[in-house]
Amino acid sequence: MATETFDFLSAEISQTELVAFADERVNLKREHAEKYREQVANLRNHLDRYVSEHPEIGLVKMLLSGSLAKGTALRTINDVDVAMYVKGEGTPQELPKLLQWLVEKLRITFHQISPEKIYIDGPCIVISFSGTGINVEIAPILYDGDPKWRGFLWDRNTGKKILTSIPLHLDFIKARKDKHPTHFAQTIRLVKWWVAQREADTQGFNFKSFLVELILAKLSDTGKRFEDYHTGLEHFFSYIQRTGLRDRIAFADNYPAAKLPTTKSGVVEIFDPVNPENNVAWDMTETQRKQLVDLADKALDALSYAKTCQTKGDAVECWRELMGASFNP
Repeated sequence: MATETFDFLSAEISQTELVAFADERVNLKREHAEKYREQVANLRNHLDRYVSEHPEIGLVKMLLSGSLAKGTALRTINDVDVAMYVKGEGTPQELPKLLQWLVEKLRITFHQISPEKIYIDGPCIVISFSGTGINVEIAPILYDGDPKWRGFLWDRNTGKKILTSIPLHLDFIKARKDKHPTHFAQTIRLVKWWVAQREADTQGFNFKSFLVELILAKLSDTGKRFEDYHTGLEHFFSYIQRTGLRDRIAFADNYPAAKLPTTKSGVVEIFDPVNPENNVAWDMTETQRKQLVDLADKALDALSYAKTCQTKGDAVECWRELMGASFNP
């Protein structure tokens, strides 16, 4: 039997096949996303009613945050991120005491939920739901009335308080999604899927989802487009390969460049678009930076070869190097 061959000038894996893979394997299903959002909305509505009747409780507002709020969640999501704004005055200022204070308040507020399903886990409070099989992770934010919902959140790694604003973060991502409807968010999800594969098969590799979003936001701001997902992925990996992540990344949405540190704040500098003092990549080591650049180089090789393979089977193998064994167009 003759070997099937293809035109070298056209990609062996089409945009249509990439869209199908994303829909079937990568993206959180719409019905699941709606169910999780409804779950959080029910909590928020109950909280709003309770707070209106008990203003002394010290809770202010619950806001959906993280990938579900941004529309960049993967189908492998196992928890929903929520921010709980609490009144700064009169509440504990140290995280362990604040968490104990908050878990007691939440057990009172959500009295219809069994107390053992509301518990402290690391720097968050978890509300566990057996029905949907998903947990709601609630991170406290100390709030003193800022109109743009700025408040202090505890960093998961350092335990330090960091100024943040959930609405401003969501607005930041929305501005890029509005510029590239559908495709900006989908490119984020595809890169996050690539990250998940490398975390599974590459020892020591770890790359925060927020950094993926910020690098792609930087590319959007410099005029890159994402309608073709092969090209969108090439933009991401080419940037890492070309710059080595040695260029400072920052944004002017919420503060001027003059607010950024005058001295280098880490091996890699990618600044929070809400807080110029927060280098989100502060903990990346030189070894990790080099590892990421090497992986980006390999990803570009796979993407390049996938365009010129003589057989569809060879092209599929290239994409499996990137996206894992589940890639099966």
